[in-house]
Amino acid sequence: MAGTISLAAHAKVNLHLGIYEGRDERGYHRADSVMIALELHDEVTVSPADEIMVTVVPELDVPSERTLAARIARKLADEFGIEAGAQIVLVRNIPDKSGLGSASTDAATILRGLCELWGIDLDDPRVLAIARSAGADVAFFLHPVPSWLDGVGDNLRRTYPPLVGVPVVLARPAGGVSTPAAYAEFDRNPIAPEPVDAMAAALEASDVRLVAQALYNNLAPAACALEAEEQVVVDTLRACEGVLAAQVTGSGSCVFGICESDEAAERAAAMAAAHGWWSHATRTA
Repeated sequence: MAGTISLAAHAKVNLHLGIYEGRDERGYHRADSVMIALELHDEVTVSPADEIMVTVVPELDVPSERTLAARIARKLADEFGIEAGAQIVLVRNIPDKSGLGSASTDAATILRGLCELWGIDLDDPRVLAIARSAGADVAFFLHPVPSWLDGVGDNLRRTYPPLVGVPVVLARPAGGVSTPAAYAEFDRNPIAPEPVDAMAAALEASDVRLVAQALYNNLAPAACALEAEEQVVVDTLRACEGVLAAQVTGSGSCVFGICESDEAAERAAAMAAAHGWWSHATRTA
C-alpha cells in the first residue's frame, strides 16, 4: 500500500455547453459538454488508516461522513472488497454553486488518490462506473484533459490536444446558482443547443482566439434569470481590456473570461473585485 498521496483537484470551465430539452427516466437532460481544467484547485490528501475518515477544510454544513467524498470512498472500497481504510483531507479553494465543478473534481480526485493508495487500476471500468454514478462531471476529472462529453455530460466522445497556460479570469457575484434551480428555469424557457463543431475545430487547431470566439452556453440565460448580477458580471468582463470573450460556466454563477495575457486576467480580476465580486486570475491546466 502506498503512503501519503497529495493531489490537486482542478476546477473546470465549460467552453461549450449545449443542453437539450426534456429529461430521461433519471431526471437528467442530454448535454454536449466541452470542458477544460484550470490551475485553480482544491487540495486532496489521502493516507493509510484503519477506517475511512474525511476532514474538510473549511467545514461543510453536513457531517463529514455524509459528504460525497465519504460516500464515494465507501463505494470504491465495497466494490473492490477493500478492508483497509483511509484518512482523506480535503482543503477547498473552489467556490460552491459556481459551475466550476467543485464537488465533482473533489470526488474524482479522491477516487484517483484511493486507487493509488489501494492499488486499484484507475482505468478499471468499475471505477468509471462509480465516477459516473456520483455526478455528470466526475468522469471528466479522472483524466482532466480538454474533452467533449455527451449523454448527460458523462460519456467521453473525444479528447483534444492540451491547451495549457491560457490566461483566464473568473468572477462570481455574491449569490450562487443551484444546479437543480438552473435546470428547472431552463425547462420553463428551453433553448435549442447549437452544435459543438466550432469549438471542436478550435481545440483541434489549438487556436485560443478561435476558442474564445466559439464559447457557448445555452444554460446561461437560466443562470442570469436566477441571479440578478449574473449578466452584469458577463458584460463587465467582456468590456475589460485584454479579455477576448466571456461566458457563464456550467449552471453558474461563475463567469470566466479568456484573456490575452496574465496581466489582462489580473486587471479584470481586480476590476471584478472592485465591484464586490469574488474573482481570481488563473490559467488553463
